[in-house]
Amino acid sequence: MKKWLFVAMTIAFIISLMLALWIVWLWFSPSGNLGEIRLKVYRGDSFQQVAKELEGLGLVRSRFWFERLANWRKIPSRLKAGIYRIPTPISLWNLTNLLAEKSPELIRLTVWEGMMAKEIAKRVEDLGLANAERFMEIVKNHQGKIQLPFKWEGALEGLLFPATYYVPPLRAGEEAYLVQLMVNAFIDRFWKPYRKEIEASPFSLRELVTIASMVQWEVKMDEERPIVAGVIINRLKRGMKLEIDATVLYALGQRKRRVLYRDLKVDSPYNTYRYKGLPPGPICSPSLESLIAALRPANVPYFYYVARGDGYHTFSTTYQEHLKAVEAYRRWRAQQKQN
Repeated sequence: MKKWLFVAMTIAFIISLMLALWIVWLWFSPSGNLGEIRLKVYRGDSFQQVAKELEGLGLVRSRFWFERLANWRKIPSRLKAGIYRIPTPISLWNLTNLLAEKSPELIRLTVWEGMMAKEIAKRVEDLGLANAERFMEIVKNHQGKIQLPFKWEGALEGLLFPATYYVPPLRAGEEAYLVQLMVNAFIDRFWKPYRKEIEASPFSLRELVTIASMVQWEVKMDEERPIVAGVIINRLKRGMKLEIDATVLYALGQRKRRVLYRDLKVDSPYNTYRYKGLPPGPICSPSLESLIAALRPANVPYFYYVARGDGYHTFSTTYQEHLKAVEAYRRWRAQQKQN
C-alpha cells in the first residue's frame, strides 16, 4: 500500500512539475520574430479585442494565461488607446509588463491657423485617422452629430479650432469624434472665457467668427489683427463692399499668392468684391488672436489697407491715400523683381 502511495505521489509530483515548467515556459519563453510590432489599440476597444489581436500577431500562446496575468496586473482597467511598440520576440510576462507600465503613442494632429475645413479633412485622412469625405459631411451637416452650447446655423467651418491634438487610432466611422474634439477646443478656448463679451457684441457668434476668419487669412502680424477687424467693421457700417481677397480665394477653393482680376469675377456669395456685407460664414479656422480681434476691434478711422511687402500693411482713411499706398506697394514689388 505504501509503495502504491509513493508511486502515486511521485506521479503527481512529476505532473505538477511538468505543469509548472509548462506555465513557466508559457510566461517567460519569448515568442514572435525578431523585430518590432506596432500594436494599435483603437479608441473604444475592449480588452478582449486587444487580447484577440495579440493572439493573431503570434505574441500570445495561451489566451487563458495571458488573461490571468493581465487581470493580475489590472490591465483591462488600465489599458489606454494608442500605439504600443512591442520589441519581439517577447515573453508573456514582459508583454503584460509593457502593457501595464508603458504609455502608448498617440497620433499628432496639428490644425494650423487659417486652415479651411477641407484642408483639415485631408490632413486627418493623410494621418489615417478618418475619411475626408465623411469628415466634411459632418462639418457641413452637424445636426444631431455634434453638440454645441450655442446656436449655430450652417457648416462648422471656423469652429475647428487650430491646435495640436494627440489622438488615439480611430475605427472607421469616428469622424464625429474628431470634429467634436476640435469644436470642444473652440468652446473651451473662446466661447467659455469670452461668453459675456460675445453675447454683448452687436454681432452674432457666427458673424464674429466670420470676421475673425477674414482677419486670419489677411493678416500675418498679431498686432495688426484688431486694426484690420476695425477696418472691416468700418466698411460694414458705411455699407461698403469689403473687397477682401481672402474671400475670393475661398470662393475659388484654392490658395494663391495673388488674386488676379479674372478671379474677382467668380460668382459666389463669398466674393466680397461682388456682394456687400459679410460672406455667408467663416472661410477658415481663425486663431484665438483673430477671434479676440473680431470681438475687440480697434477703434480706427481707416477704411482701406494694402500690403507693404514686409508682412505689415499701410492703412488709409481716404481712397486717395489708399491709391498712393497701392502705388507704393507696386513700386516695391517691381524693385524686388529687378533685384
